[in-house]
Amino acid sequence: MTEKMWTEEELDRAIGDQPEGPAFTAEARERALARMLAAEEKPRNRWLVAAAAVTLVAGSLIAVPALWSDDSGTTASAAETLRRAAAATTAQPRPSASQYQYVATHSWDLGSATTGTGKPLSVLFHNLNEVWIPTDRSAEWLERRAVLDRRWLVGSEELAASEGDGGLFAEDASTKERRGPCGDFPGMNPDLGGDPDWGRPCAERVGAWHEPNPRFLASLPTSPQALYDRLWTDSRDDAENALSNAGHVLASPEASRELRSALYEALLNLPGLRVVEAAANLDGRVGTALGVSGEKTRDDIIIDPGSGRYIGTRRVLLQPAEGVPAGTNISFSAVDSAVVEHAGDKPAK
Repeated sequence: MTEKMWTEEELDRAIGDQPEGPAFTAEARERALARMLAAEEKPRNRWLVAAAAVTLVAGSLIAVPALWSDDSGTTASAAETLRRAAAATTAQPRPSASQYQYVATHSWDLGSATTGTGKPLSVLFHNLNEVWIPTDRSAEWLERRAVLDRRWLVGSEELAASEGDGGLFAEDASTKERRGPCGDFPGMNPDLGGDPDWGRPCAERVGAWHEPNPRFLASLPTSPQALYDRLWTDSRDDAENALSNAGHVLASPEASRELRSALYEALLNLPGLRVVEAAANLDGRVGTALGVSGEKTRDDIIIDPGSGRYIGTRRVLLQPAEGVPAGTNISFSAVDSAVVEHAGDKPAK
């Protein structure tokens, strides 16, 4: 049976009472997009999308206009934004030998399924993932994951209980805590993704753009042109991949000021980069959105050029998918970090 998708107006009404400021992990974003686009070719009875069709900024679904021209070079406005960010970038606090790097990711994730009789179900889940990373990365890390809330868009608790939830509530709302050295937490599957670092001693792990550990960050040049050449080659000459890879490094609390500044300047060379929104709101923070477009989606990074602060990323559909209109934000990522004294500590607000 084909699943029902909801219009922008219906979703606006359903989520109008939601709080501002969703944020989404890179992993959830990539899974979401792959599943959405795959649905055009292969039907299925359940999909889980990180904020697919849902942008909870100001409590409504947002369609972001494309503001770029047809030429392939970086626009003057994008270049000026990047130059200002590069010049304004400052150093980030670094933990001492006994302290921890705290990283928190909030996300609103949309889960959809069907009951045993084919009735549609759709729920928004508010997730929080917190990680405490010791300065000695081979020591024990702490991770806490929790589902903080859920809001029904279609269906109800009673309907799911009586006819089955289709796997929608496979994970309960209690906080899950895991500990492990070097971020190797119990239950992680080393076969997923074929990560070449799996099984290596912590000090020998090389890292990657999507997993920028200190060794990987130290391997990156701080000359903007050399850094761009490395980024472009590693991204297989693909502008969307390059922007995504750059975003992981810009988001890393372990990336130096020099590296982040050089990366902003390196992105001046990225073909097709445009300012797509001058005042983009992500997680309550306002910055300038820079984007590159592919065949079906546009990837944006959002930065504050006045402070050099990297705010996050988002992905926008350029073509309709599963009834979601073109121009819809389908995912966000925003990560907050701080230095704390002990594992389990929260930064002062």
